[in-house]
Amino acid sequence: MLRFLVPLFVLLLVRDASAQCLGDGVQVFPTPGAIVPINSRFLLEGVGTAREPVVALVGKKLRLVADGHEAEVKAQRGWESSLGRATIILKVVGKLEPDKRYTLRIDEALPNVALLNGRGGAVLPEWHTGKGADTQPPRWLKRPAVSEGFLRRTAQGTARFVRLNLSLREESPAYLVVKLEPRRPGPSVQQYVVPVTNNAAFIGHEACSGTFAMEDGRSYRARIEAFDAAGHNAPPVPPVDFEAPAD
Repeated sequence: MLRFLVPLFVLLLVRDASAQCLGDGVQVFPTPGAIVPINSRFLLEGVGTAREPVVALVGKKLRLVADGHEAEVKAQRGWESSLGRATIILKVVGKLEPDKRYTLRIDEALPNVALLNGRGGAVLPEWHTGKGADTQPPRWLKRPAVSEGFLRRTAQGTARFVRLNLSLREESPAYLVVKLEPRRPGPSVQQYVVPVTNNAAFIGHEACSGTFAMEDGRSYRARIEAFDAAGHNAPPVPPVDFEAPAD
């Protein structure tokens, strides 16, 4: 089992690389501004007070709008966190057109909702489509492995994260679906979406939010699946065992 000794300078990286105390609103994946394939699907996450309204969208349709083209996206059930967050899948009905800029009209379904990961203060998420479809599933160049643990005390409480190092052969944006469960009887299994950025993914929680709740020094097993923006998944990998960072 892996225990962690964490240099102070590494702790400072967590604030920029992992989940934050985001407040109320929504996030979308792929990250707004990304280039996506014409067969991309999208993820919509509700945080805080936006969690329940996002979950309520399941079975309903939203619009992706571009100059000269409009596509419907159907909201499907996704994953829910124990930390006041929920993610749904937005599946495009048909395909998008190449070389266009699409805007997701979340304002029509969720009036006045804040976009938490928009670029440059954008209130609606936009993406650019590439030349064609993504037809190949991602391939592992390096399987996920826990490399570091992070623990930081703040005025609001204690933040805990572990970093997964990995590498995928994939042209589209990628993300992980992680199922986290304690090695001994305890809290229920948690399942959630974690983005991949610069060959790394962070699982854990800030003092007031995050994807996965972890207890001080408890042993966990993470079962990991990797997906690309089109929804293709990488070959299965063995689960990853670790201990949560402890005081």
